[in-house]
Amino acid sequence: MRILHLSKFYPPDPGGLEHVVARLAEGAAERGHEVRVVAATGSGWLRDPGRRVTEPPRKRVVVVRLPTHGIVWSQPLAPGYVIAARWPADVVYLHRPHPLADLAALGARGSLVVLHHSDVQRQRAVRGIYLPLAHRVAARAAAVVVAAQANLRHAHDLGEAGRAKARVIPFGVDERRFTPKDAASRPATFPPPDAGPVGLFVGRLVSYKGLDVLVRAVAGSALRVVIVGGGPERRGLEAQVAALGAGDRVLFAGEVEADDLLRFYRAADYVVLPSTTPAEMFGVCLLEAMACAKPIITTALTTGVSEVNAPGLTGLEVPPGDDAALRAAMERLSDDGELRIRMGTAGRERVLANFTLTQMMDRHLALCEEVTGRG
Repeated sequence: MRILHLSKFYPPDPGGLEHVVARLAEGAAERGHEVRVVAATGSGWLRDPGRRVTEPPRKRVVVVRLPTHGIVWSQPLAPGYVIAARWPADVVYLHRPHPLADLAALGARGSLVVLHHSDVQRQRAVRGIYLPLAHRVAARAAAVVVAAQANLRHAHDLGEAGRAKARVIPFGVDERRFTPKDAASRPATFPPPDAGPVGLFVGRLVSYKGLDVLVRAVAGSALRVVIVGGGPERRGLEAQVAALGAGDRVLFAGEVEADDLLRFYRAADYVVLPSTTPAEMFGVCLLEAMACAKPIITTALTTGVSEVNAPGLTGLEVPPGDDAALRAAMERLSDDGELRIRMGTAGRERVLANFTLTQMMDRHLALCEEVTGRG
C-alpha cells in the first residue's frame, strides 16, 4: 500500500505526536509499504525554513518538509501543505491536532484515517471557524482512531459522527529496544549512584505537564529529580527552582538524543508524569519507562493516562496539582526498593501484554487493509 501521514512536524523535532508518527511510518515501511510523511519545517531541524526539502528515505520513509512562515497558535503556516497532501496514496493518516492538515485532507486522495491524538488546545479563539471543518473531515473519514477509550470523552473536535465511528488502538513501544538492562554508563547530567534514588521526567516543558507542581514537591525535601526535555516553560521553571533553593535537587538535562534517552530511563529509579489537565491524553514516556521496568507516578486524569498506569500494580497515582501528595508518592518509591522492583516488573509485563510496537503496527495495518477493501 501507499500510506501518507499528515503531521505538524517530524523527528528529529521533539514531541509525543511526532514520535508516534515516526513509529507508524517506519513500521509500515519496514513491512514493505511505500510511506511518505508531509510535515512543516520545525525550528529544531532546519535553520532556513523558507525552502521545501524532500529528504532521502530514512528507514525507507520519504519525508517532505515544507516551507514554514511562522507559527500561530501552535499551527505552522505552511501554504504548500495542501498541494503536498495530494500525493496519490491508498491511505491518508491525518494526525490531530493539526487544522491545516484538516483543510488539506479535503483534497487528499485515498481512504482517510483520522488519528485523534487530542483536541485543539491553544486555538480556542478560532474554534468557531475550525469546528465545522473538523466535524466535516471526521464525518468523511473512513475510520477514526484514538489511543484509549477514555480519550473519547475529550474528543469534541470529532463531533458525533466521528466519535460514533471511533475505534481504540493503543500506542506501543519497541520492547526489544526499551529493556531493563543495566546502563553501561550514567548520563553526565545524572546524579552519581551514591546520591540515592532519583526520579525522572521526560517530555515537553509546557504548562499542562505540571512541572511547577513537581518542583514544589521536590523543594525542601531529600528527593532528587532529573527533567529531560525542552520547551517554553524552561526559563520559568529554572527561576522557580532558584527561588525555592532547589538547584541541587532539580536537574535540567535539556533535549537528548534517542540513544541517550534510553540511558536516562535505565539510570532512573522511577518516572513521574505530573500533568494537570486532560491535554495529557496518553503519555508515551510512561510506556517507555514501564518497558524498562521502572515504576511510574501519574495523576488521576480522565484520559488515556488512566489506562496506562495500573495504580498499586505498576505505579502510584496522585490528584492533579497536589504537590504534597506527589511528594509523598515520590518518597514512598524512593524509600522502598522492593516496591520499585515489584512495580517495575509488573509494568514491563503490562507493556508486553498490551502496548508493544508490534501490536500497534498489526492493528493499524489491518485497519489500512480494511478501509481500502483489502482485508
